[in-house]
Amino acid sequence: MDVASLLRCPQCKATELSVQSKQMICAECGYCCPGRMGFYDFMDQAMNKRVASTAEQRFMESELVARVYERVWRPNFVRLMAGKGAEALTGGFAGEFFIHKNSLSMDERDGPWLDLSCGPGMFSRAMASASPGSWVIGLDIARSMVEVAASRGRGYDNLVFIRGDAHELPIDDGCITGVNNSGALHVYDDPEAVFTEILRVLKPDGLFVGSTFAPAKSLFGRLSSQVAGIRRFAPSELRAWLSRVGFADYEEVRLGDAFIFRVRKP
Repeated sequence: MDVASLLRCPQCKATELSVQSKQMICAECGYCCPGRMGFYDFMDQAMNKRVASTAEQRFMESELVARVYERVWRPNFVRLMAGKGAEALTGGFAGEFFIHKNSLSMDERDGPWLDLSCGPGMFSRAMASASPGSWVIGLDIARSMVEVAASRGRGYDNLVFIRGDAHELPIDDGCITGVNNSGALHVYDDPEAVFTEILRVLKPDGLFVGSTFAPAKSLFGRLSSQVAGIRRFAPSELRAWLSRVGFADYEEVRLGDAFIFRVRKP
């Protein structure tokens, strides 16, 4: 399967895309998505580009943060927002990915898979290794993150990175087996628009697995969230929200002041 068959034009929504001279070309409207530095940039000609509106969104666009994200930024940020107990319960990234992989049923299902808001590609690479016969698409809106992800993802022949908007995914309807979304829900301007897009691109019976921050138990956690502009989600609120959008079979695993959830597209 050619990865272009999974994508759609962000301009006219047609699915007649093909790779020509390292560019993604739409046969319907002529839209040209440039391939640069190992990824396809669907934001290059976007008509309504989103502007970073919070401190964290601006940090995510920093080249320095992108390079230190996996080893420095993410573990310390999670420790600050979720408490030390979250890391102790998972044993670090390996344990966290184990939960995500099994929640997505990656051992029992074939892809394609989408790692939404992939950052520098830590989960994307792990997913590509766990499902070597299936495409894994890593998508993020921050150019610096996708550049680092593409650089670190060289050597995986089933992994492709895209710069795109989670609120308007350049992916065809009903073609994705499972969507992974780790620790990005609080960054979105309009989470419901993102949920609706995820529902659209999933196959029937497809799975959406994500992680986010729950209401903080400590005063320090609450103040940190306010200073950083981080939205926390009550599990009951998220469950009702996802159900209203159209998802079913909500499940969750609580990890300190964070939690991993799974829902299914009926």
